[in-house]
Amino acid sequence: MERQKPNLLLRVKNLDQTVKFYSDVVGWYSDWKDVNKRIARLNLSNGEPIAIITEKKDLDCSPYLEKIFSEPLPKGKFYIVTKDIENLYLRLKKINQLKVELIIEEGFGQTLFITDPDGYILSLWEELFLPDNEILELYRNGIQMLEDSIRGLNEKDFDLVRAKGKWSIRQTIFHLIDSDITTLHKIKFALAESGRDYIRNPYDPNLWELGTNYRTRKVNKTIMLFRYLREHVLELCEEIPDALNRSVLVNGSSKEEVRNMIKMVAGHARGHIQQIWETRIVHKK
Repeated sequence: MERQKPNLLLRVKNLDQTVKFYSDVVGWYSDWKDVNKRIARLNLSNGEPIAIITEKKDLDCSPYLEKIFSEPLPKGKFYIVTKDIENLYLRLKKINQLKVELIIEEGFGQTLFITDPDGYILSLWEELFLPDNEILELYRNGIQMLEDSIRGLNEKDFDLVRAKGKWSIRQTIFHLIDSDITTLHKIKFALAESGRDYIRNPYDPNLWELGTNYRTRKVNKTIMLFRYLREHVLELCEEIPDALNRSVLVNGSSKEEVRNMIKMVAGHARGHIQQIWETRIVHKK
């Protein structure tokens, strides 16, 4: 049986040190290294692999990876879906000098952030239970929440940041809406062709920020698009009796239901809308 290729790549300074860190701390294991110990494959707790490579630029990584893969920026975050986060958090808190943080959003999910030796932030996410009617309500409320969060701001205010190095209100708006847009593609395939295979095409938010010019674009039309997009999905969920149960098989291994997709983007947008309010508080807007 052919091994599944990774669709996530991390560039690190010390291959053996990184492999040992993820093995000892998180419980992942390496099942392969190249003879020169310049690239290794880690198996995650959810069965998916990731590739780790030293920072030398002369090695062609493409034979080891899926055709479409993501590569976090140095010291950037990458997300992995997992289970039993609280027990892992309690264990990791006992490890000296290990930087960990647990954020719980009741009824939505909890995320455990772990900083590795190279500064990457491993973000382990576990879903928490929320009834279907509350999922749809959270998704619907996001429209008004976003519009309320920017009411009274002028064009200059959209460039305010809550702290040095953070995204501006303008950049945050485009990012949260782009996440809805990219997820819509998967939702529509699940609704129209439930059970079909779906090839995940991960996107790098930082590349989208640069490539689509978040910093200077006007936000008004994109805010309108956000409203229409969510109203469209909600209408489909009302028209299709089993809409939330419909699903796709992602990359041939992971079943994702419409309810989970909607819940994910609803919670994602809510988190960024809270950041917009935090920015307004900092600047007393």
